[in-house]
Amino acid sequence: MEMEIEELLEISSEIRDSIRKYISENIDYGEIIVRRERDVTRKIDMFAEKALENALSSRNMCARIVSEELGDHVFPKGGEPKFTLIFDPIDGSTNAILGIPVFCSSIAYSPKTDHVTFNDVQASVVASIYGRTYYAVKGENAFADGKKLPRNVRGKTKQVLSIYIYGADLIPDGLIQFQKEAKKVIVRVLGSIAAEICLVAEGVIDAVIDVRGLINGYDIAGAALILKEAGGVITDIRGKELKSEVGKTQNISLIAALEPEMYNKMLDMAV
Repeated sequence: MEMEIEELLEISSEIRDSIRKYISENIDYGEIIVRRERDVTRKIDMFAEKALENALSSRNMCARIVSEELGDHVFPKGGEPKFTLIFDPIDGSTNAILGIPVFCSSIAYSPKTDHVTFNDVQASVVASIYGRTYYAVKGENAFADGKKLPRNVRGKTKQVLSIYIYGADLIPDGLIQFQKEAKKVIVRVLGSIAAEICLVAEGVIDAVIDVRGLINGYDIAGAALILKEAGGVITDIRGKELKSEVGKTQNISLIAALEPEMYNKMLDMAV
């Protein structure tokens, strides 16, 4: 079964509308229900997982789902999956529970149901809960609210970078030196890696570099396709292309940039 981008956009829109409604009607959506070594699961995360299940149920669809909260599973349980969805229900959940309006849901689609790599992702949607909807189909460009990416950003006078170093076991010397010397650079760390990669695809942020070793495949599968279809580059911190199985990609660092010159600059600072 092939899923068209229009259907993936509809599903994403339903999930976003459900999340907005849930936030507006509940005061305990940030309550922690599961604690893990380096992360937590909140009520809002599980609600978003359920919203995807509801969207699939209403369409009589069975899928393999690789998600942050529920792991690698088939829904409905015991069914025969026709495709795979890589799902991050809430990317930027700390922002969500604090009321900072920078968080999103990310869905990546592959017609395969086994050994799905980043190269097997054929379509994706990253829906900001209070902002734009980014999407892409492999080989058919990337878009934000129907407009092709990247866009012409007017009035920008300085480079804008997102640099994640807090909590890192090791910060590359080149990155430390760069931040000391950079005078015409603006640093923005927004707390939603998928949203920030999409902003790179849009041409708003010039590059994202994350050296913490915390990123998993479900965090970036959707955004990675959008950036690549916009003409950008995303690799691990050593410049290796993301080709591994998405569900088994764990605890990596990354570099994402739209322009090759900026990408190479970030790579030089990271090694």
